[in-house]
Amino acid sequence: MKLKRLHEIDREILGIKAGDGMIWLSNLLGGRIFCSIGDELIHQFRDDLAAEPEPGVFNNLGGNSLWPAPEGGDFAYNYLPENEWLVQDDVSVKPAETLISRDNELEIGKLMNLSNRQGEQIKMRFLRNVKALPLSEICQKYKLSGAGYHSDESLTPIGEYPIDKVLVSAWSLEQFPGAEGITAFGKLGQDANGCINDDFYGNPHPRISYNDNVFIFKLGGAARLQIGVKAAYKPELIGTLDESRGLLIIRTTPARNDGRYINIADNEQVNGVYSAADSFSIFNGSSELNFYELETIAPMSEHNGILAGSRLESETMIFKGEIADLKRCLNEYFKVNF
Repeated sequence: MKLKRLHEIDREILGIKAGDGMIWLSNLLGGRIFCSIGDELIHQFRDDLAAEPEPGVFNNLGGNSLWPAPEGGDFAYNYLPENEWLVQDDVSVKPAETLISRDNELEIGKLMNLSNRQGEQIKMRFLRNVKALPLSEICQKYKLSGAGYHSDESLTPIGEYPIDKVLVSAWSLEQFPGAEGITAFGKLGQDANGCINDDFYGNPHPRISYNDNVFIFKLGGAARLQIGVKAAYKPELIGTLDESRGLLIIRTTPARNDGRYINIADNEQVNGVYSAADSFSIFNGSSELNFYELETIAPMSEHNGILAGSRLESETMIFKGEIADLKRCLNEYFKVNF
């Protein structure tokens, strides 16, 4: 079982009770978050790579990771001057340390020494604070099991870095197994047509449809696809309905006007780092990779041309039950209709 393997690999993993499940934070695995309901680990977890990492490459272990954006473009953290894609060890491999451990709250942090494509060396503080969400009322009403958490996390520069050399956006990539047959969706504060930023991988539009203020994104297929959800359209949530596992997953992040969104995309960003302003993203790992990601994105803060950092608040809600009950919850409580 994946949950048992997680505990075998990280014997000091931190956990807090959350409804019918647990929220887990792994200092050992770079500060990743995992969630379980009963004995089932909900997140993607590559226990084989965690136990025996492949040397010299990024070992994509799953869970919920906090990354610095942008991934590509002139200010990339995933392309250094050598121009080969990578994930820096201080992001993915370097262990975190426990700062707070209480019955209902966990906080971890680490210091990171990073580089970007400009050749700049950056010191940054990584912080993740997690608290359990109360979901019992929803679960009781719709006869579901559930677990959820609120995360308050930040990437804060140590020192002064001008924004013409260094940018950062806190970016949470939450990874779940499967792709084929899973339905992703988003709910907007206005008509959904035009809300999708497609400047990532491939052409997602044949797999996307709209219903008033909701978009539907059919996952799976042979091609890797990614979409952004434009902050200007006031997105309220994204999520997935996985009928094979009996899971409904919802992610939220509040609308923000206290900073500037930047382009996170893994490409050359030919129109510049300010050419996209997304607060959510969904990655479809295709039938080949067999996982998907629900992602939240924070704006960047700066003061008088100096980078101040980026703070991201998100909520993840996971419900497990009969498909009819999950759909009723999605339709009635979250007001998402396919």
